[in-house]
Amino acid sequence: MIPRPSRARLGLLLAGAALALAARAAEPPPFPVAVDPARDEFTVIMVPDTQRYALAYPHIFRRQFQWIRDSVGPLHVKYVMHVGDIVDEDTEAEWRVADEAFSLIDGVVPFIAVPGNHDLDAGTGLKGFRSSTRYNALFSPKRFENRPWYGGHRGVTADNSFGYFTAGGQQFLVLGLEFGPSDETLEWAAMIAKKHQNTHRIILVTHCYLMGDDTRVGPGDDFNPHTKFGPAWNDGEDIWEKFVRKAKSVGLVLSGHVCDDGAGCLVSTNDAGRPVVQMVANYQFLEHGGKGWLRILKFQPREKRLEVYTYSPWLNAFREDRDHRFSVDVAHLFP
Repeated sequence: MIPRPSRARLGLLLAGAALALAARAAEPPPFPVAVDPARDEFTVIMVPDTQRYALAYPHIFRRQFQWIRDSVGPLHVKYVMHVGDIVDEDTEAEWRVADEAFSLIDGVVPFIAVPGNHDLDAGTGLKGFRSSTRYNALFSPKRFENRPWYGGHRGVTADNSFGYFTAGGQQFLVLGLEFGPSDETLEWAAMIAKKHQNTHRIILVTHCYLMGDDTRVGPGDDFNPHTKFGPAWNDGEDIWEKFVRKAKSVGLVLSGHVCDDGAGCLVSTNDAGRPVVQMVANYQFLEHGGKGWLRILKFQPREKRLEVYTYSPWLNAFREDRDHRFSVDVAHLFP
């Protein structure tokens, strides 16, 4: 006969069971985006314009980058790509906020940031003048020169640069171009692309390229750099015609800048007969400067699919409408 526990003992057992149940109930549910490295899956993080966070909501800026840092392992993040307009008014205070955020991932995961129009010096565009002093103080080439993933830059600034990563059995080159890149910059980009065309698939990151109506920024469009800076500042259609369509290994283009509905996607065929996926995301016009929305790009090499998620670490929420949660075929990136 098994002796019954005393009332005191029974109370302790019940209390322990209750605590165990409470602990399990308090555990957060699994993150909805699951990445399986055994199937060669990986992610890159696309960070849309952060300018309003730098100006007025620094806690959201920091929250985004703390989440990225914490997610590098679980989501197998290979690269972080900021599409420009890091700050709003190009003040020292805003750049300090940006530095605090980027420092959270420095040395943790490779990243690239391109200058948007708000990251340029006052007076930029007058008589062909182009300068980004504070941007380059933060993202000087010297910051990256000892990183094994860093590829190089054009001239003496970091306005145009590139880096590498390998994932899913494929080598990638991440190419960052300035806002409204000049013809000389596009010629440099073409040289880099040609040098790597037989070894790497290229992801292009630039600030102004695609509209929210799934067309490239062209003549007469709002937010076109021609309007303020002149025709020497190439818009999205210029970048396509002069560079992207001719570079057979550019397979993905990421951009921000436009303030229509903030999201668009276009698939075009280049001169080599390969598809090019072009994507824009920008949320600066929403409450709190964008509500913390960013993009998780999950690559599934075996299925040759790219799953796109729009997530806010600040809200801990996803957007599920079809402009913000969708998938696209990327067989051209994993031949």
